[in-house]
Order: sequence, then structure tokens, then C-alpha cells
Amino acid sequence: MEKKSYQPVRSILILAWPAVLEMSLHTLYWICDAAMVMRLGAREASAVEYAASLLFGVIAVCGALGIGVNSLVARFVGADDKENAGLTAGQALSLGLIITCVLALVLGIFGKPFCFWALKDEPTAVLTVEYYYATLFSGGILWLLVLVVNGVIRGMGNTRVPMYIALFTNVHNIFFDYVLIFGKLGFPALGVKGAALATGTAQAIGLAVGLLYLFWRRRDLALSRSSFLPIRKPVIKGIFTISYPVGLEEIVYNISRIFSMTWIVALGPISFAANTATVATESFSFMPGFAFAIAATTLVGQRLGAGKPDEAVKTGTIATIMATVLMSGIGLVFFFFPHYIMRIFNPPEAEVLSLGIACLRIAAVEQPFIAIAYTLAGALKGAGDTRGPFLASFIASILVRLPLIYLVVFVLELDVTYVWWVTALQYLVTSLIMIGRYRRTQWQQLAHKPSYAMENLS
Repeated sequence: MEKKSYQPVRSILILAWPAVLEMSLHTLYWICDAAMVMRLGAREASAVEYAASLLFGVIAVCGALGIGVNSLVARFVGADDKENAGLTAGQALSLGLIITCVLALVLGIFGKPFCFWALKDEPTAVLTVEYYYATLFSGGILWLLVLVVNGVIRGMGNTRVPMYIALFTNVHNIFFDYVLIFGKLGFPALGVKGAALATGTAQAIGLAVGLLYLFWRRRDLALSRSSFLPIRKPVIKGIFTISYPVGLEEIVYNISRIFSMTWIVALGPISFAANTATVATESFSFMPGFAFAIAATTLVGQRLGAGKPDEAVKTGTIATIMATVLMSGIGLVFFFFPHYIMRIFNPPEAEVLSLGIACLRIAAVEQPFIAIAYTLAGALKGAGDTRGPFLASFIASILVRLPLIYLVVFVLELDVTYVWWVTALQYLVTSLIMIGRYRRTQWQQLAHKPSYAMENLS
């Protein structure tokens, strides 16, 4: 029996605001890192961007494990079942370590030949390989384990620690970017390799901080040696069942992104520059959507674990409404003040500015749909339904977005603003599918422990 009545709005806000700050920290690092690397030259900047996208894109697919463990730990925490919460956390970390070792081997073997095959400019390829391997083996591969640790901690109902981890890693990253890239404070000027070492070692620090927190709070999860080993197949199967659709969703996202960017390049440098500026601007608006999705995943899982499906439904609905209101407000700013926002990029070509303004106004239209899609997907993941968000992403990205962008660019030969109308339609379709999936969910049937609970492992 709970000591206090459950307050969904308060609970959502408590979990959401640290997540917003965490996303802001990551965005700030991305801007600072790009600005420092850009000073080295165009080849260096291209090499870092390509290598980072390749390396962390692959790891992000396997990092879906963090979403699965978030959902499952939240269910057990809601049920006040410390033993199974600890078992899930320990088994997920063991699985994450195994996957990390396999990834290190595969990425280490195939990274160099792939980069030289994909990049036709040899100097850029050489720089890309240098950054890739320096990041990989200085700690970048540990990002997968960081995602798993963060998933465990969020499942416990704590989003502040992942925020602190982001703070520590980003401060480390930015500081050592500066001193290692340019050779400051007595350090050698390592250029691209310096940026890689800063990024890789930051992940190692993030993992250390997360593991220290779990060790400190191990009694809250009943973490012990038996939580990690031996490997228990029913638990691994349960984690994998929830996690693999999220990994497929990440693959679909990356395929859609790569093809879309490649086709937009065909519109010319002016259109591509305007699109890039708009994407960079809109990335800030995604933060509330991600934050409320994280809150919904954790709280919906906990309410179901506590055997209260009605509160789980209510929580997901309220989180979606809050995210929609906030992101709609951001959309109004995009629509009425695009001139001031786009001038931050200060493009020398007037056409880039005018196209960017038009694209940003269209981006304003899609903000409420993004909020609905993201938050309801987070709520469904908290309920253990990761297939629904994957199917919605597949339909909207592969069956709607890509064919229509191809039609716009290569058949109708329209300008880049029509690509953004396609994107708005994509998010509208995603949000409608998510609403339908959410309403059809049999919440009463989900208000029980996952099938691999410890009493079933005897």
C-alpha cells in the first residue's frame, strides 16, 4: 500500500525535467564539438561526422537493450519486487557486456575496409579511420553499457542520475576536445585523434559513474553476484523480446535518414543547406518529446507493476497532453518568428535563408504530431509493447516518407519545402497509428509481472 496517493502530473514533471536537461547537454556538446572540429578543416569535420554516425549508429541499434530493461525494471519496481528487478538489471548488464565484446570485434575488423570503400576521397577516409578506431578503443564502444545502465536507473524512477552522467561526460568531452584537438595546457595537438580520445574516454567515465550509483543503491534492486551469473535464458529471452523491436525501429530510422539525406543532396547545395539548418533548429524541439516519452515509459511500467492499469492509461494520456501543449507552443514560435531563428545560422546566400524560413514554418505544423507519436510510443514501451512503435515507424518511414520524397525530388522535381510537407505527413500518420494502438491496448491484461519472474525460474 502506497503512503501517498499517486499524482500523475507531479510524477511526470519530476521525471521529465531532468531528461530535458540531459537532452540539452547532449545538444550543447554536439554544437561545441562540431564548432571545434570545423576549425581543423572541411575534411576533418566530414571525417568526424561520418565516423561518429557510423560507429554510434550501429551501437544505438544494440542500445535498444536500454529501453527494454527500463520497461521491465519499472514493472518490478512498481510491484515492489526487488529480487526480480535486480535479476533483470544484472542479466541485462551481462548481456550488454557480451554484445559489447562482439561489437568491438566486428567493428574493429570491418571498420577500416568499410570506410575506404564508402569514402572516395582518400585523405578524408584516412582521417575517418583514425577517428573511428581511436574512439572505438578509447571507450566509445562502452556507450552500449551506458545506455543499459541508464535504462536500469530510469526504471528505478530516477532520471536525475542519467542527467548527471550526461553533465560529467559532456564537461569532460568539451574540455578535452579543446586541449587535445588544439594542444592546450601542455597537451599535444592531436587534431581528429584528440577529438576521438575525448569522446571515447567520456563514455568510460559515464559508465563508471552509472555503475557506482547502482553499486551504492544495490539494495534497492537486490543486486548480487547471482543477478549477473549464471545467464538465465528465460530472463534474457524476456529482455530480448521487448528490446529487439526497438532495435529494428532504430534501423528503420537510420535507413530512412540516410536515403532522405542522399536524395535531398540531389536538389542542390542551396536546398541541402536550408534543410540542414532547419533540421538543426528542429532538433531542439524534440527534447520535450523525448523527455515526456522517458517519463511515460517509466511511470506506465511502474503503475502496471503496481497492478493499477487505469493509472497507467491515465499517466500515458496526461504525459501526451503535456508534451503536445509544450511542443505546440514551440511550433508557434517556429511559425511566427522563423526569421529571427534562421538568422542565427547567418548563411551568405539569401536563398538559403528564405528556404530555411519556409521549411521551419512547415516544421511548426508537425510539432503536435511529433509529441503524440513520441510520448505514446514511450507509454507503450513502458507497457512492454515495443512492436507497435516499430510498426508505426516502419509504415510511416518506409511506406510513406521514402516513396513520397523520391516522388518530390526525382519525379515532380519540386523544391525542398515539399520534403518538409512529406515529413509532416509522416508524423501525422505515425501519431494516428500510435493513438489507435494505445486505445486498443488491453491494459488489464498487462497488469501482472513478466512471465520470467523469479518464482517461475525454480
